[in-house]
Amino acid sequence: MRKLSLHIPGRASLILFLLFLVLSPPLVWAAGQVVDPDGLIVDFTNRESGSISLRLGSSDGISAEMNFAVLDSTGRQIAEFFPQEIMTDRFWSGPLDQKDFLKVRTGDSVIRINLSQSEAARLREQFHERTVLLREENRKRRQELLGEEKVELEEFINELDIESVGLKNDLKSLQEKLRREKSLTKRKVDDLQKQIDELRDERSELSAERKELLDKRDTLLRRSNPPQDRISDINSEIVDLDREIGQFNFEINDLRDDVRDEMEETRELEEEIREIWDQQRELGLEKKDLDFELRELDRELNELKSSAH
Repeated sequence: MRKLSLHIPGRASLILFLLFLVLSPPLVWAAGQVVDPDGLIVDFTNRESGSISLRLGSSDGISAEMNFAVLDSTGRQIAEFFPQEIMTDRFWSGPLDQKDFLKVRTGDSVIRINLSQSEAARLREQFHERTVLLREENRKRRQELLGEEKVELEEFINELDIESVGLKNDLKSLQEKLRREKSLTKRKVDDLQKQIDELRDERSELSAERKELLDKRDTLLRRSNPPQDRISDINSEIVDLDREIGQFNFEINDLRDDVRDEMEETRELEEEIREIWDQQRELGLEKKDLDFELRELDRELNELKSSAH
């Protein structure tokens, strides 16, 4: 079978080829995948690291050997870079020159550019130099911040130490006061208890007397002809005794209240002491955490110092 072929004279072929280049969208082939420079824009800028990122549908086809340039609104190149960190859907540049970085805006177009071997090597050398300088600046800044944090932490720990000494002195003072209060309270309570015992003894005597009167009255009531006058007198005496016994009960209860009042001061002091113990325990735990934080901070500072160039 005859194969159909299209024959175009050499001059016409050249014209068609040039038209194809002009009318077709610019494409760059890399690792088997087409990367469309018109679709690349600056997606994010990081002022701290001086780097920029570009979002992709996929990172396939992007390699660290490629070179790119950011264009401003007029189409002028304002920064050259290469992919330093390639991720699944974006890639990051290394640190740009500070002047170039300040010109870059989110949304700026990015194109792939061709550089000679020496130009590409120089571009990477510049980025490496800036990376080293940036790393050193960040190290110094971090060291300075940690130094300030250490000073603040040490001041805070010192304040806790002062507070701890104050609590220790307060505790010592309260414990001494408690010993004095207990000694004084014991004397007062012993005196009150003695009065209570004396009143109880007197009350017991009255209660015994009352029991005797009740027995007499019961005996008289068992007679066939009870002497009412005598029984009436006995009842009157019993009422008088009940009144006296009630008075003794009232006085004894008052003295018991006095005992509780005397012991209240002691209980309040003991509660204050328990509160200080709790404060000391909490302060000790807080200081332990801060001491650990200070050790970790010192460790990081030593690592930063040892990594200095």
